[in-house]
Amino acid sequence: MIPENIPQLDVTIPEITQVAFVVEDLDDGMNRFAGILGVDQWEVYRFEPPRLTDRTYHGEPHDYSMALAITDVGGTMLELIEPLEGESIYTEHLSAHGEGLHHIGCFAFEDDEAVIEQFEAADMGVIQSGTFGPEDTDDGVSFWYFDTADELNGVIFETAANLDAMPDPDRTYSA
Repeated sequence: MIPENIPQLDVTIPEITQVAFVVEDLDDGMNRFAGILGVDQWEVYRFEPPRLTDRTYHGEPHDYSMALAITDVGGTMLELIEPLEGESIYTEHLSAHGEGLHHIGCFAFEDDEAVIEQFEAADMGVIQSGTFGPEDTDDGVSFWYFDTADELNGVIFETAANLDAMPDPDRTYSA
């Protein structure tokens, strides 16, 4: 039985696509995770202008950037994030908790706008968002992080749309 004070959403989560950790140093994080989990290949991206646009932070336009590394572990995307510039939910996490589990994500929704509306209606609105994609195009991957930390024991929930527009990685990394 779900307690009455827990928000109720009319959203079915079809899968957990991603588990993400905030790290202070991306290369160090990839080495540590590789050593323990046996991951040998990472795709590394720099999420910064001009490829990172439409950035918001706590409901306001805001400049931030990050580097991230993605790999697959047992069919789930594992992501490491190193904040680069500007205040963000990643710098908040490092200040409050240090490195560690930051968010889980589902990128398999059929109607992302409906999901956003459900979270907002439950008072767990978007706390950070943006669009990342190829330069000189309006077509990119849009992402939204929701204010779920109080309800999910410190973990934030993310969704993203248009993953087919993800550009090639800036580099690959082998541990």
